[in-house]
Amino acid sequence: MPLRLALYVRIFAQTMPVDPGVQVKITSSVCSSVAVASTIYRLIIRRRRLWFDDGWALFSMISLIVQVIAVFLDVPHPQPLSQKGKVTRYYLMAVTFYCVIWPARLSILFSMIRINPFPKRRRLLIAIAGLFIFVWIILTAQLFWVCEPNPRWKLRPSPQCPLNRQVAICQLVSDVIADAILLIAPLQLLAVIRDKWLRYRLIIIFSTCIVTTIVSLVHAVYILTESGTPSVVISALVEDSISLIVCNIPVVVAGVVHLGDVSIARREGRLSSFIKFATFRPATTTVVESHELSEDMSIAQSSSPRQARNSTEDIPIQKPRHSNESSVDAKQLRRLVDEP
Repeated sequence: MPLRLALYVRIFAQTMPVDPGVQVKITSSVCSSVAVASTIYRLIIRRRRLWFDDGWALFSMISLIVQVIAVFLDVPHPQPLSQKGKVTRYYLMAVTFYCVIWPARLSILFSMIRINPFPKRRRLLIAIAGLFIFVWIILTAQLFWVCEPNPRWKLRPSPQCPLNRQVAICQLVSDVIADAILLIAPLQLLAVIRDKWLRYRLIIIFSTCIVTTIVSLVHAVYILTESGTPSVVISALVEDSISLIVCNIPVVVAGVVHLGDVSIARREGRLSSFIKFATFRPATTTVVESHELSEDMSIAQSSSPRQARNSTEDIPIQKPRHSNESSVDAKQLRRLVDEP
């Protein structure tokens, strides 16, 4: 849905004679609103038991909001920005680009750490999280050592650093490797879940990282072919928004499924109550003859305790079976999204 929406925005921007600055603002406002709304809904679902994955999602959302503010700072009237202010605005947009994508990936990774019951696997995922942070710092530093040696772009009316092939390759390689890790990491955990439907559903949820890889590939192509143009900024804004939405999908989808199960259970409870009420009939009083009552009492008194014991022994008693087949599935689902 966000990718299709971004495509519609891109088509609209190409068909209509709109100023490039307006195109960037439209893309930022439309895509970022969906990403921020999904993050807020995620935090509402997880409000009773927040963890590190929710903190990374919150950090990514705040960075996205700062990026939107930087986009809308380009106002020609009544007080236009100075040239130095425009350069600062570009750097703010470029730095927040990484501050949205990598915390979103860290949020997905820490979601796996939170639901993973294996201590060794958790330590490995924590080490991968440290590697993600290191790559995040390196890519941010790369932005400055590529742009600062060439200060001519700072003199343009709308300053934008022409990123070279080195930046595009590093971004693409790091994105592909990081998303591949996020796809492979939950496989061992999902193998423990015995419910096939739940396992397949979680695999589909976590496999949405492929969408981020596709968008990052498009962004890298724009860097290589149209460096220094608004197309690079638009593709970067779309990649940011989709990354944040993807990191919220596991929690949001599980929360929606949980709410659906609760509503179905409530409807079934109301239906059963209605059926009981509709089929209820008051007990009718009957006249019992005295000789019938005396006959029943005589039959009851004539039965011996041994016969009563034999009659109870003839009744087959089925022992309750305690099955742990779905306990793992319920435990994993509860740990993925806490009940509100």
